[in-house]
Amino acid sequence: MSNMRINKNEPQINADERRFMISELKISHRDIDLIHSELEANKPYEACGVLIGTINGSTALVEKALPVTNVKRTRTSFELDPKEHYDAWNEAENTGKEVVGIYHTHPVSSAVPSLWDRETMQNDTSVWLIAGADGMRAYVWENGIKDVKITQY
Repeated sequence: MSNMRINKNEPQINADERRFMISELKISHRDIDLIHSELEANKPYEACGVLIGTINGSTALVEKALPVTNVKRTRTSFELDPKEHYDAWNEAENTGKEVVGIYHTHPVSSAVPSLWDRETMQNDTSVWLIAGADGMRAYVWENGIKDVKITQY
């Protein structure tokens, strides 16, 4: 895992620790529309995917939202198809980007992490974007759920 050093007098910060510092998620209108389309197309089941881009300071910039098959195909949880998820990581790496987060939908409930989401987030340092029946919200896990501001561009 790569480390980042801001200056030689500050401690090294690895990529997982950087994610805990994310306070803003910048995402294009195009990708917001794509995620909303995924919500509608898969209703009443949850849809999911990855967010590919870069992290600069406390901002995660999404350059591409990439749908991934939900192999669970349920109304209350999701599981990214392992091969598609692996391919997404490779695509990101091959283009000099990274997977900055994941998204999934709550087509018949609010964009608030469910109990399953909260349990899973504890083991995943990514930004979680949830598209619910009431809009979109983003979160990270930092000793509990922390809201992440969404900025559209």
